[in-house]
Parts: sequence; C-alpha cells; structure tokens
Amino acid sequence: MAGVADLRVDHIDRPLGLENRRPRFSWTIASEGRDLRQAAYRVQVAVDDAALADGDWLWDSGRVVSSRSLDVVYNGPELTSRQRCVWRVSIWLDFGGEPTKSAASWFEMGLLSTDDWIAAWIAAPTPEGDDGKTPLPAALMRRRFEAAAPVAAARLYVTALGAYEISLNDRRVGDARLAPESTDFRRRGLYQVYDVTDLVGPGETLIGALLGDGWYGSAFGWKNERGVFGAPPNRLRAQLELTYADGSRETISTDEAWRTAPSAIVSSEIYDGEVYDARREVAGWADVAFDDSDWAPVVLPETLDLPLAAQVSPPIRPTETLRAKAVTETDPGVFVFDFGQNFAGWARLHAQGSAGTTIKLRFAEILAEDGRISVENLRGAKATDTFILAGTGGPETFEPRFTYHGFRYVEVTGFPGTPSPDALEGVAAHSDCAMTGSLDIADPMLAQVWRNSVWSQRSNLFGVPTDCPQRDERLGWMGDAQVFWDAASYTMDVDAFTRRFLGDVRVAQRRTGGFPDVTPYELRWDGSPGWADAGVILPWTLYRKYADTGVIDENWDAMERWLAWIGANNPDHIWRNKRGVDYGDWLAVDAVKPGDPTSPKDLIGTAFWAYDAALMAEMAAATGRTEEAARYTALRETIRKAFVDEFVRADGGVGNDSQTSHVLGLRFGLVPEPLRAASVERLAADIAKRGGKLSTGFLGTPYILDALADNGREDVAIGLLLQTEFPSWGYMVSKGATSMWERWNGDTGDVSMNSFNHYAYGAITGFLYRRLAGIAAAAPGFDVVEVRPIDDARIDHGGGRYVSAKGPIATAWRRAPDGRFSLDITLPPNTTGRLVLPARSGQALFEDGQPFAGAVAREGGRLNAEIGSGAWRFEVR
Repeated sequence: MAGVADLRVDHIDRPLGLENRRPRFSWTIASEGRDLRQAAYRVQVAVDDAALADGDWLWDSGRVVSSRSLDVVYNGPELTSRQRCVWRVSIWLDFGGEPTKSAASWFEMGLLSTDDWIAAWIAAPTPEGDDGKTPLPAALMRRRFEAAAPVAAARLYVTALGAYEISLNDRRVGDARLAPESTDFRRRGLYQVYDVTDLVGPGETLIGALLGDGWYGSAFGWKNERGVFGAPPNRLRAQLELTYADGSRETISTDEAWRTAPSAIVSSEIYDGEVYDARREVAGWADVAFDDSDWAPVVLPETLDLPLAAQVSPPIRPTETLRAKAVTETDPGVFVFDFGQNFAGWARLHAQGSAGTTIKLRFAEILAEDGRISVENLRGAKATDTFILAGTGGPETFEPRFTYHGFRYVEVTGFPGTPSPDALEGVAAHSDCAMTGSLDIADPMLAQVWRNSVWSQRSNLFGVPTDCPQRDERLGWMGDAQVFWDAASYTMDVDAFTRRFLGDVRVAQRRTGGFPDVTPYELRWDGSPGWADAGVILPWTLYRKYADTGVIDENWDAMERWLAWIGANNPDHIWRNKRGVDYGDWLAVDAVKPGDPTSPKDLIGTAFWAYDAALMAEMAAATGRTEEAARYTALRETIRKAFVDEFVRADGGVGNDSQTSHVLGLRFGLVPEPLRAASVERLAADIAKRGGKLSTGFLGTPYILDALADNGREDVAIGLLLQTEFPSWGYMVSKGATSMWERWNGDTGDVSMNSFNHYAYGAITGFLYRRLAGIAAAAPGFDVVEVRPIDDARIDHGGGRYVSAKGPIATAWRRAPDGRFSLDITLPPNTTGRLVLPARSGQALFEDGQPFAGAVAREGGRLNAEIGSGAWRFEVR
C-alpha cells in the first residue's frame, strides 16, 4: 500500500517564517512497489485544520493529471504576514482508482513588510572612552511582562547586529548557535522565528537575552578589522507577539523598558575566540524573580533601516561530540589533545580548581615536528578560548557561545593537575542540513578521500559556504562553492541553505551587473571567471538536483544582468575584458604563484561564459521563458564558435594544451565532435607524461574525471583517483589528512595560505556518486536516474545511497573475476531508471535469475535498459 510522505513547502518541512508568497509544494510516495508512478494529484490549502476538513479551502488545485510531485506552485489568494496555512495532498496511482490522502502539514508566513516590525534596536550603554576597537563583554538583557489572558499562540521574532541567545523564564528558545548568522549587515540581515506558545503561561514571564559580537561585531576579513559592517554597539531587536484565546493580540518588544548588565563573557570574537570569567556569572539573571534594579537601562542607538529576511534554512547547530584519541604533554603543564579528525566547532572543557584559575585552549589543524601545535597557517586569528574558574568547589564546564574554530588539536595550559582525555570534548557544528548521501567504495584510500570531502563540507557550511573554518578569513568564496556544489548536494540537502546564501549574493551584485567573488564581504572589483559564475551555477544545481524552479525565478533578473554585463564588455564573444582579479585555474600544480596563468585566462573565462549561457537556456526552458531559452541557446553557440576559432586547433590541441584547457573544452561541450577524441588523447598523454598525475587547480579539477570518463578514458580517470603520489587526493590521505587540503602540496605549501580544511578539491565526490555509485540525475529532481557504474577492473564493487527529492535511491554492484556483473538497485516511485551496465561480448541481462523481460540495447560494451521504481536485482552474464 502506497502512502504520501515527506510533505514540504519550498523543500522545507513545516517552515516557520516563510517569505515566498508563491511557495512550492512537494511530497514523496512511500512504497517499495514496482513501477509505481503517480497518475494525478490534488493539493488543498486552508487556514486551519477544521477548514481543511470541512472543505473551506484557501486554494484547491483540483485534480491535476500529472506525475509531478515536486515544485507544485501555490496559486491561491496572496499570502499575508504571519498567516498560517495547513495543507494536504491527495494522489492517484491509477486514473480510475481512489486517491490516497496525506496527513495534514502546515507552513507559516513571516513578517513580509517593514511595517510589521515595531521593535526598536536596543544596546548596552557604551563605556565612557571606548573607541569601538576593543572587544566588550557580551551583554545580558532582560524584561518582565505578564500575559493579559490565556495565550493561544505566541511567536518570537528576533534578530541582532551581533549574535544572540534568548530565553523565556530561563528556558532557552531554540537551539541555533551564532544567530542571526553572517550577512552583509549594511544591506541585509536575517531574523529567526520561534513558536514559544508553550513557554508563555499565566503570571509573569521574563524575556532574557545574551548579546555578543557575532559576525557584525567581530573583526572580519583579511585586514582583521572590526566595524567592517557597521559601527558599534551590538544591537538586539525582538518582538514577542501574543495571540490570546479571545482573538485579541499583544506585542512585547525591545524598547527602553529593557535593562542590561555585563555578562561573564569578557570578549567573544569569531577569529580570536572567547574569554569567559566564571567569577562574573550573575546567578539567576534570566529568572523572573531576579532583582535587576541595579542594572542599567538599555539605550536605543540610531540604526540604519536594515532590510530583514526570515531565515528558514537550517541553523548552525552542534551535530556531533568527538572524544580525544590521545593526550600528550609536550612541555610541563602543556597538554595537546588530538581528536583524530579535523573539523569545525569548539571544545567543551570540564575542570575543577580554585577561583581565578585560568585555563587556555589554543586550536590548531596540525602539529609541528616536535609535537607542539602549529598555528602559522591561522595568520592573524588567535583561535584561543580562555576559561577562568569560579572556584565553586565542584566541577565546572565551559563551552563558548559566540565563536568557532577549525581544528584537530587543542593545546591546554593552566589546567589544574593532569587532564584526563574526558576533560575536553570536541563539538562539531555546522549549518544543520540533512545528510542525504553515503557511499560504499571498494578502495580504502578512496573511501577516506570521500570521508575527507564530507568533513570539509560539514566544516564549511557555517551560515554561508566558507572557504575554510580556521584562519582569519572564513569567507563565502563563490568559486569554491560553485565547483563543489554538485558534490555538496549529494552529501546534504542544501536547497534552503543555498537559497539563503543566494539572497546575499543578489544584494551584493554590482549595479553594473557583476556578481561578487565573495559574499558577504565587499571586494570592489569586477566578478572573476569561475568565481562570480556561481550566481548562475548554484541556481542551476538546485534545479537539477531538486527540480526547484523557484530558485530560478528568484535569481533570474540577477543572472540576466550578469550575462548582459559580460556580453557588453566582450563584443567578440571571447572574455578578454573585465575579468576582475582573474584567479584563473587557482592553485594549479605548475603555478609558482596561486593565480599564475597555467591555462590561458581568456580561455577559462570564455569557457565559463559559454557554460553560463547553456545553463541559462536550460533554466529558461524549465520556467516557460521560451524566447529567452532561444536567445541563450544562440548565445552559447556563438560563444562556442568563437572559442573554437580562438583556442581549438585542427589537430585537437586546445589553448596551451594544459590539462585544464582540454578539460573545460570537453566538459562544457566546446570542442567540436570530430576533435573530441584527439583532445581527450592529448589530455591523457599529458597525464601519462606526468606519471599518471594531474596538473589542474580549482577550476579544472572538478571536471577532469568526467571529461575523461565521458570520452572513453575511464581507465585514466580511475588512475587519477587511485594515485597516491603528489599531486593527488591519495597523497593527502597518505600524509594523514582527515579533511580536504586547500593546496595539493599542503604539507609543504606557503603557510600564509594553507588551509587543511578546504572543500574545493573534494568536488570529485560528485563523480564518485555518479560513476562509482551509479546515481546520476538524468533529469531534474532525479525523475530519471542514470545508473552507469565505472568499468575498470581495479574497482570491483561500489554503490551508495542518496535521499533524493523523490525518495531514497540505493545501489550496490559487484564485478566478479569471471566477468559477471551484478547490480542491486532500489528506485523510489515516480522515477525511471536508465541502466547502462558493462557487458562483455555475448553477455545478456538477467533479472532475478531470468532473462530481463524489457527491451535491452547493446552499445559500446554496455547493455542499456529502462526500469521503473522498486527493488531490482540484475546480473550481466
């Protein structure tokens, strides 16, 4: 029996604070039956459960004959601020049968107008003589109120210029860390919405807040300067909206009635760490009975009219606790904890001692040869947390609130006595996007490469997609994100996270049309090829993985302006002009300096321009923009011809014959078909000349394996994957890497730019899913799943699991020594499987021991067949 499950709105389960007035509904069909496909659906939306049951619908799609279960657009009356809607979907699996109804779900709108905000920005008074350059203690803030009647619903809307935690009657609201996260606070801020109905009862209630520096108040960027996004002080803005049982409303908001005092957090900065003096703790401060008569009134500083957007993407949360693998005393009283894994987050300290005992934690990714921590690659980031004991006579625990670090090792000094391994715990944290993918990889080294990629993704999804989690940078570099996003969207559900980030990208777009290279951070230069193109590539990636056309509509105008800007500056369709910083194939193996032109930079730019145009044509067609689809198709063809005339030779040479020149030309479909074989052979020959090694950097590496495998050189692709000498992914593993390195030569590279937790080279995880697991989206949203496992004797089995927008997909394949090939596969309803399986001459396709009943075609050493949903077992023999 099939059921309807996983109801989502804008790919989010029950979003609270939605601001999209035309949200999109999706669902999955829960069944392991074979060949199940939805015949029709009906979506019904109402204002509450009773109206939904009674047929008093706000919108009824009617019975729609379609297999669509993703991206169904709401088409009812315009949604308004705070509006809560319930909805359900009915599906038909055959045209004449009875429908299957889902359980009801809901979504709730946020504050859609600036007029909805009545709360003031409040701050702690600035100490006399403060110059705004010194970290100040995090502020405690509080206010009492009493509900006038029984409460039916309560919503708390909160934001800050800084970072906050908030509570009601000393009960923490939500579990987000470092809210409201990183944005360019001059242009856009995020607010969070909480359902606090259960926290507001009869009698007095105390709203308490803790306000630290966060990204607004901390030093930020390469100059490590405070005030990048605005002047101090840190500010809080909150309003608690109560709906009483009689239908009346009341709002309690931040205003001059709040009171404030310094907290025990002496300082808190993103790069430098947190200082906590437990002797300064104010016991009971968040309790309603606490006497705050000696606290200072808050001030209402003048604040710019900052546009606010609700955050419905997953917040930053702790997701895993790590135990120390080893503790070493490197010097008297100096202890180094090794957690065995490089990750992002912080440490939780347990200690007992006298009042004033000062314990320092210094964080590092690597050790020096003498076993001490090495922090040279952190540059200006102090990455140090300090805990001063209160001396309670019992155990005390310290866990920072408003900082994070990238580390494997923690140096502990000042600890009373000798710490046990349990004295320090590692807390891994990141934007809590659901994990959606896993792989079964035959080769242990390659399996570690995949795990390294996953850990680097976890470490760098921190509100925005950062480049690194440890040094004085941690910026939303667009180039890193675009090359990695195919991989990222296999490992995690990144739809809502990406759409939140793209909101930052749009407000950072220059008036001329140029996308930024990094956001949120203002770099006053033109967008660079392969970096700024993320403004097109990220929306397209969401469309392909989740069949999300909403992200196309949200970003369409911005994407058009980007393409128009490139075209206006390059009338001959070679991207010669306005290439910004022009990083090129960043950190390529042959480069002396990171951005050296190891591949022609105009070739790289033109290739990405053509790629952008192709993606725009596809997205235009997907959203009914017929004229635009034709226009971008023509533009792409014009750029392709210009690329061929400028860079492709009659003998198959491309550009300067660098690996990246060939890779981009092949992968982006720019090399003419008659010359593709010659181009790939030149690529393979260069790899062979280098001893089976690559020479690519940030822009060539993500595409090199596909460029080879899709053009008949799977053997060379697997050779690169299995390589363990420098430069290779295996080399990193051989040197003990537990996350991806920024540089191929991370062990010897320039310490001033040498992150050991950088996901860019982990982009090949996408290839591992497509060609080792055999899970590829041959149509948007995995409506068609291509299963084309790699055919190489060095890899004798593989598989994986991916929770797609249609439901879980699972594969497991094995190649026997006698040449037989077996495949177990499970596909969710509403999908089609396209099997492309390796076969020797004379072999045939069997299903459950019998000749496969469907059509089978033989093409180029593979058997092609098509299947529907369900669990299948195949053998080629």
